Amino acid sequence: MEDNEEFGASENRGDKQLELMEHLVELRTRMFRSIIYVCICMLVGWIFYGFFFHLLSGPIMPYLRAHKGSFLLTGVAEGFTIKMQIALFVGLIIAMPLITLEGWRFIAPGLTRQERKGVHLVGPLSILLFCFGVYLAYIILPAGVLWLASQNPEGATFMPSVQGTLLFVVKMCLAFGLVFQLPVILMFLGKVGLVNSRMLKAYWRHAVVVLAIVAAVATPSNDAFSMAMMLAPLLILYVLSIGLVKLVER
Repeated sequence: MEDNEEFGASENRGDKQLELMEHLVELRTRMFRSIIYVCICMLVGWIFYGFFFHLLSGPIMPYLRAHKGSFLLTGVAEGFTIKMQIALFVGLIIAMPLITLEGWRFIAPGLTRQERKGVHLVGPLSILLFCFGVYLAYIILPAGVLWLASQNPEGATFMPSVQGTLLFVVKMCLAFGLVFQLPVILMFLGKVGLVNSRMLKAYWRHAVVVLAIVAAVATPSNDAFSMAMMLAPLLILYVLSIGLVKLVER
């Protein structure tokens, strides 16, 4: 009897190890595919480098043209490095839907039908909010650059570095895209019962303070103008989230 129990336990451990190995092999395969997607999409960024460079530098170009300024390169290989960085960034952005699809196919078999339905509803909303946040950041960046540049000392020549400027634009757009996930986060918390619409209404003053801190920390420049530009839509999204939480709360 004991031998049979030991044999059953050993067989069960063997099945679990085999299942774990199968998951690891599948994870490695999907990661390898994701890397291939990024490499292929990087070629798009490399080939159309000029277009993407003008796109990323667009928010600061009006100020440079108005004040007859120009970008500054300080290294021999800096131009090549910038081109590689833009190609990598573009590759990651373009390949992100395919990478997300690979991740979804990996975790979907372990989810229940109800959980998969929830992802199908929240997923498009999350993507839409992220894109809207990036777009809003890109629209207000020229005004933000104008305000920041107005703080420069009188008589100083404004010659921003290419790498620093592009990195600033990318960080600002990503920051807006990520904080615009607020409704999705609150919907998830409402779904699991950690928050509800009545709580969000009652503690709106606390929420304003928390969102102000988030806006101050998330903006790369940490200036008052960018913080205000991020806080205003966050407050609108918070009000919208109250209605969304009411739809999904238990």
